[in-house]
Amino acid sequence: MQNSNILPRGKIIQYFLADIAKGLFNGMIGNYLLYFYQPSEASGLPNLLPSNKILGFITIMALITGVSKVVDAVTDPLVADWSDKCTSKWGRRMPFLRASAIPYAVCVLLIFFAPFAAGSVLNAVWVGFFIVMYYVAYTLYFIPQRALIPEIIPDPKMRVGYYAISTVFFMGSSAVMYAATLFVNLFKNAGFSPLWSWRLVFLIFAVVGLICLLASAFAFNEKKYLQHTSIPSDPFIQSFKSVFKNKNFVIFTIGDLASYISMAFFQTTMIYYIVDLIRIPESQAFFVMLAAIVTAIACFPLILHISRKYNKRILLIIASFLFTALFFLIYFGDSIVSLMPGRELLLGILMGIAVAYPFAAINVLPQAVVSDIIQADSLQNGVNREGIFSASKSFIEKIGYAIAMVIVSSVLAIGAAPGETVTLQGIKLTGLFASGFSLVSAIFFVIYDDKKVMSIIKKYRQEQPGDKN
Repeated sequence: MQNSNILPRGKIIQYFLADIAKGLFNGMIGNYLLYFYQPSEASGLPNLLPSNKILGFITIMALITGVSKVVDAVTDPLVADWSDKCTSKWGRRMPFLRASAIPYAVCVLLIFFAPFAAGSVLNAVWVGFFIVMYYVAYTLYFIPQRALIPEIIPDPKMRVGYYAISTVFFMGSSAVMYAATLFVNLFKNAGFSPLWSWRLVFLIFAVVGLICLLASAFAFNEKKYLQHTSIPSDPFIQSFKSVFKNKNFVIFTIGDLASYISMAFFQTTMIYYIVDLIRIPESQAFFVMLAAIVTAIACFPLILHISRKYNKRILLIIASFLFTALFFLIYFGDSIVSLMPGRELLLGILMGIAVAYPFAAINVLPQAVVSDIIQADSLQNGVNREGIFSASKSFIEKIGYAIAMVIVSSVLAIGAAPGETVTLQGIKLTGLFASGFSLVSAIFFVIYDDKKVMSIIKKYRQEQPGDKN
């Protein structure tokens, strides 16, 4: 692969604006989907979905999210293969971004607009359909979008810096998304019901996200900057299998998978930890999340410095062990709160600060590591398989996430009385699950051989010093 022109920094930054939309939309789904459709009494939201449990323990929400994630995972390698082999006059990746931006934004919004009466099965059908469509649109946009990054930014050290910018966009928009409770409160004070207060906030974020998606999709002419790429000719199944012959990719992806699942537990239950476990009012939840985001962003310079001077692996190992300990402490959250009466908000802010470094490292570094592995494989084999590599990683993560969502939703309901969907014991137990998965991720990050990957890239760049971005 060769860059016919050097892509200007401004265009690269514009390309990463999609991460603002990703942060907003992931926040809507990851932070508030369960809270919205499996509400606690404190939320004031109606139970729009049936409260029945399948096999006595699987909630309707767990089934919907689990099935939708499996469908999502299956589409990943298919879209990646199409993207890798695309011969459009507009490039291999950009046509997908431009076609899927609007459906992506519309579907995430409609998930929260189930129109039928509370408890109706038709609401479950509505939510299930639009969650599946949302994930399909997400795949069509972000699999090609991520696959293009190793091509437009071939220097590994520069790539870490741009991934940091990407993560700042993502975390910044996530911080705004965490402020949803403040905006919801404003609409409530203006006389709107809790249901419509949440819906109006989601509408605003969907519009902002769509603008960012379109800005990214039209950031540059792909053909102008990438004219010489080696398009794979292998059949789909063969391409998919070839990815898993890369030992380092498999090892790192398993570790990343476990980390992803632990973060899925934490992200989907964070609002429960703050409101129900620590007993901070919903309107003040934003301050806890803001403390985590601001402190995490402040950690970026240190993370970038160490990752460039030494390696990314050690930072991920430290982050995973820290998360293991912090997630374990969540189980004792209510007991810790009882020792600090009247200081619930302070405790919540301290919790936010404590998770900041591992949160920052887990969000920035895995993307950069996988890009290193993809680049090294392309250099060794002479074929650009960025799409199928990205999709294979995503495929494994989403299968794991599907399992996690079934477990999270069901664990939250442990011991629930008829008509209830969340218990305090269930909230506490999610911390133990997250801690276990985080420990698994740390073990696999220890095994991963980053020196071998970087030596391949270094050798290539020494042989072709003119190919720099």
